[in-house]
Amino acid sequence: MKRRSAVVRPGGILRWSTLALLTGAGLTGCDSGYVATAKDQQMAETQKRIDELDAQKAKLAAGMVLNNFHLEGVGYYHADARDFFPHPYGFEQSGKWFVNGIWQNRPGLGMVADSRPTPEALKKVEAALEKEQKQLAGQSGTAHGGGSGFGMGNALLMYWMLSGNRGFFSPGNGFRQASSQAPGWQGGVESQRSAVASHAAANPGYQRMVQQSRASGVPVRAGQSVRGGFGSSRSGGGGGSGFSSGS
Repeated sequence: MKRRSAVVRPGGILRWSTLALLTGAGLTGCDSGYVATAKDQQMAETQKRIDELDAQKAKLAAGMVLNNFHLEGVGYYHADARDFFPHPYGFEQSGKWFVNGIWQNRPGLGMVADSRPTPEALKKVEAALEKEQKQLAGQSGTAHGGGSGFGMGNALLMYWMLSGNRGFFSPGNGFRQASSQAPGWQGGVESQRSAVASHAAANPGYQRMVQQSRASGVPVRAGQSVRGGFGSSRSGGGGGSGFSSGS
């Protein structure tokens, strides 16, 4: 049987079989590649923060906190000590490791079970929540997408943690005020979720960029490129990663 070659009919129209082959391989011009914009980077950072909030909500609402969980303005949670400290559990410096609030000569345990914070630790969280509310009020209830500016997200994390431990400490002003403001914070998060969804719907390239970011662990940055179809990159890296950095 003779091998069929691509044939161009009069008028420059490819045979249907050849056109389908090229389309299936991702070689059509409209899907040749996508370069991330500054807006893509901002939306990806916001989306990542929202995903983190979603992942933590159920656990915190049940009163449990995972080891090395970080709260801005409070610190890193050491589950064995059931308290927050300025350095992560297992942080190494000058041959010593920071574990459960002290420097020691050996690393800590590899795996530490979730735990419920002490009443004293919860008081630290409530004090930080009260301070956070004042900062949010100074921003007229707005928050910026992504990074440390996602104030309402940080406040929600603290509120969920305190709510889940209501019977284990005596709530004060910070928690009482937050109880009335939490629905508004949640509404702000939902507004940002909607903005991300609208951006993704209007930009298929952004969706591919986020998928590749999740697969590779590389954050979305303006100037990065991702190809449709093949998933290759201009940087010549391993097949399937799909990322390259714009120069």
